[in-house]
Amino acid sequence: MRICFSLLSLAVLGLSAVFPAGAQDSQVLDFELEDQFGNVHRSSDVSGKIVVLIGADRVGSQFTQAWNQAIHDSLGDHPRYTHIADLAHANLRGVPFFLKGLIRSKFPQDPDGWVLMDWKGILPKTYEFAPKSANVLVFAPDGTLVHHAAGQEPDDEAVRELVGALRELLDEVTVP
Repeated sequence: MRICFSLLSLAVLGLSAVFPAGAQDSQVLDFELEDQFGNVHRSSDVSGKIVVLIGADRVGSQFTQAWNQAIHDSLGDHPRYTHIADLAHANLRGVPFFLKGLIRSKFPQDPDGWVLMDWKGILPKTYEFAPKSANVLVFAPDGTLVHHAAGQEPDDEAVRELVGALRELLDEVTVP
């Protein structure tokens, strides 16, 4: 019995060494989600751009604007700031299907204020979003995850690290 348990333990440890938790394909941005208007958005739409995805569940959504503002205030004057694609994301996992219409109507009605409506919580599961918090993910132009910050009100250290990661990516952008 001990031998079986030892072999099983080694097998599990070996697999986790080869495939760390969440490492398979989780580092590359990949999605196809609708916004509140029914328009489909795909990761290929932002291919080649630096992507800042700010997402949250219902409780965390009250903090997303503060994080967005902190990023803009810190980087808005960067000469390559326009190379950033901003994605707003709503984690709607657990919302009953019969409330979808009501929930959609609560989101901005301005087409420029579209939000990715993630009814299955695909991105929060993939990138391990912190609950009841705003989650800010930074992806390089090749789609790889570079930085993940999470919290309620943005604190100076978290914003400094986040902006540092973005500044590095922006400084690498070649302008034709």
